[in-house]
Amino acid sequence: MEHTVSVPWERSVHAARLSLLARVAQPGERSVHLACGIDRLGFIDLACGLTTVLTDVNTSSLEILAQQLADLEHRWGPVPGVAHFRLMPVEALASPEGFPPDSIQHFTLQNLFNAQLHPARAYPAILDPLLSRITDRGTLFLTESEAAVLETRARVHGIPLLLLGRASGYYDEDVIMLQVRKPSPFPFTSPSPIMRSH
Repeated sequence: MEHTVSVPWERSVHAARLSLLARVAQPGERSVHLACGIDRLGFIDLACGLTTVLTDVNTSSLEILAQQLADLEHRWGPVPGVAHFRLMPVEALASPEGFPPDSIQHFTLQNLFNAQLHPARAYPAILDPLLSRITDRGTLFLTESEAAVLETRARVHGIPLLLLGRASGYYDEDVIMLQVRKPSPFPFTSPSPIMRSH
């Protein structure tokens, strides 16, 4: 984890990510980081043996991450996981260049809405494909504002979410960790409870 933290205030979020993956992740599972910027949080997924897809709309951000990962591997040896760097907007998640339904075990969103690139009316259209792409018992690692919208969308589709934890987070928002308990088939529209802590 020491090699993923750029500034001290990232430490609690990165520690929470490591703790979550140690509890729920299995090597070879797919993890997708949406709008990752230059945050090295996804390197923790690689260290846990996950196939990790780092996405952003900024080519230079992905190039920086790729170079940092190459430097890390040069110094410390190859990571157990497999890294993919993809120039992809979040709106393309469900497009042909995105991902098939039920194909992602772990999703990470990093202040997607705080970047103010999307109007609030666009949030449901952004998060609904996320719910269709994540597997049953897949995990979500996202900020409070993102979690609030996701909970509403999950309620609409009758998808229960289990609260796995909370950590102090980036800027003024905590990070929320959720697990999807997906009915079959998706979408399913009967009402279900949303946030049940275990």
